[in-house]
Amino acid sequence: MEFEVTYTLERIKNPSEDLQTDLWNRLHEFSVSKLGDPGMEKKEFFALLVKEGEELVAASLCYLFFKGLNLQLLWVAEEKRGMDLGTKLLKQIEEEAKTLGATLVFGYSFGFQAPKFYIKLGYEEVGKISNYPEGQNCYFLCKKLVSELT
Repeated sequence: MEFEVTYTLERIKNPSEDLQTDLWNRLHEFSVSKLGDPGMEKKEFFALLVKEGEELVAASLCYLFFKGLNLQLLWVAEEKRGMDLGTKLLKQIEEEAKTLGATLVFGYSFGFQAPKFYIKLGYEEVGKISNYPEGQNCYFLCKKLVSELT
């Protein structure tokens, strides 16, 4: 007896937070099963916000998994740039990462954003997509963290 499987493909614009969480959990569960290290199970998604009164002046989104912290974005309001807010926020991100057991921080920055900022603060360029977006480059950056316990 043969069974025919019918698949459907659905495109969802702006998937719900629940769907995103479910999909990330499925991938994480599979991946951890292949790594063989229970210490790799820890994951956490968080934001760090810098406010002046009630006004948001700098922020980051971070996702910790496999003992690495993916810095998904770091933003500083244009009028606050050059005042060390970005540097202080990045150092706080690195401290959070260490507290959570991360051994590195990684992310990307476009040429028109701040790759030199990260390199100045000890990040290494570990990859690049040339001419993306057109006329620019996308830089992948990583910094290994030194724990005060080692």
